[in-house]
Amino acid sequence: MNATQTPRSSRKGSLSHEELVAQATKLQPLLRDHTAGSEIGRRLADEVNAALVDAGLFRMLVPQRFGGHEASLRTVLEVTETLGEADGSVSWLVGVASVASWMAGLASEQAQQDLFGVDPDARIAGGSAPAPARPVEGGYRVSGRWAYSSGAQHATWASAGALVTSESGEPDAVLCLIPASEMTIEQTWQTVGMRGTGSDTWVAEDAFVPAHRVISMGQMMQGAWPIPTQETMYRLPVGPLASLPLLGPLLGIGRAALRLVVDKAPSKGMHHTFFARQSDSVGNQIQIAQAALKLKTARLHAYGIADDVDAAATHGETAGFTARAEYRAEYGYIAQQVLDAINILINVHGAATFEETNLLQQYWRDANTGARHAGLNSFVGYETLGKALLGSDELVTPIV
Repeated sequence: MNATQTPRSSRKGSLSHEELVAQATKLQPLLRDHTAGSEIGRRLADEVNAALVDAGLFRMLVPQRFGGHEASLRTVLEVTETLGEADGSVSWLVGVASVASWMAGLASEQAQQDLFGVDPDARIAGGSAPAPARPVEGGYRVSGRWAYSSGAQHATWASAGALVTSESGEPDAVLCLIPASEMTIEQTWQTVGMRGTGSDTWVAEDAFVPAHRVISMGQMMQGAWPIPTQETMYRLPVGPLASLPLLGPLLGIGRAALRLVVDKAPSKGMHHTFFARQSDSVGNQIQIAQAALKLKTARLHAYGIADDVDAAATHGETAGFTARAEYRAEYGYIAQQVLDAINILINVHGAATFEETNLLQQYWRDANTGARHAGLNSFVGYETLGKALLGSDELVTPIV
């Protein structure tokens, strides 16, 4: 059973980019206060969840006609980066929930009404690994387990991958939208990083999914799935959109790590040297500069992609395969730049990093966990781009 139902937000109407970023900034102290508890409980604190809902941050990619914001990708990226400065897990949940809301809107107009017409703050969590499904009158019956369902404890809906047979007799991977009340949760999220995401496992036994709440993932990835409504945000390409919000948490964590090391350096000693303070060392000064520039490089790439994709959607244009392959490669490159920067900052800060009370070790754990998401695999991205540049039509991933 769904343990905690998401409360209905008291905020109405659409918020601008500036208002959404301001909401995220305002929440930072609350997030910091609850970070330790979320780590121990391995799930989002109820108080934080309620605050995020009230701030409207789960409605960024919900249509305005349902009380959503229809935000740009730049907005989603900046909001998640801002949240990530305070808590990477919270930022991750807002990012993946935004993508899930957007994908739900591709199902059908009726699916949108089922979810957002009842509750504009509807939360969706799930996994795409295909489970068995059998056709029945009006839809499908689905049974299976879906791991890594970030935020399942507060979700009102589950998105579940399934394998069905198309009208042509070919197997088709689909995404099913199922009420959380028809699912159970197995507590399987035992990791060293991103603990607060509560990415546990959904379980369903013979759940009914009406046809209007099913999306063909194959057609969606190929851009062949019909867009059910006319909102500009549904012209965004699924490949770039699906992974970009994963970078906001990493950018925020990187910024927080830089600030911590810079703030501590003037008062922290440097053992086995003649330097009274870390900040006196030219070697440390150079390393901090290197880390700062790596983080700036990562940020420039991420926001450049967001602006390009937003502009294309606004003008009704479609990014070509080579452009999308470049985005896919950049995602992994961005993640690696953040990890490199954090490693440099740890070298400056020293062994004290790994005291359990030191936030820098949590930044290290969270960033290294988040950066290993399949959508941020740098070598898959590099190979995809390399093949595209060399004229090869061989695909190594369906998400481009």
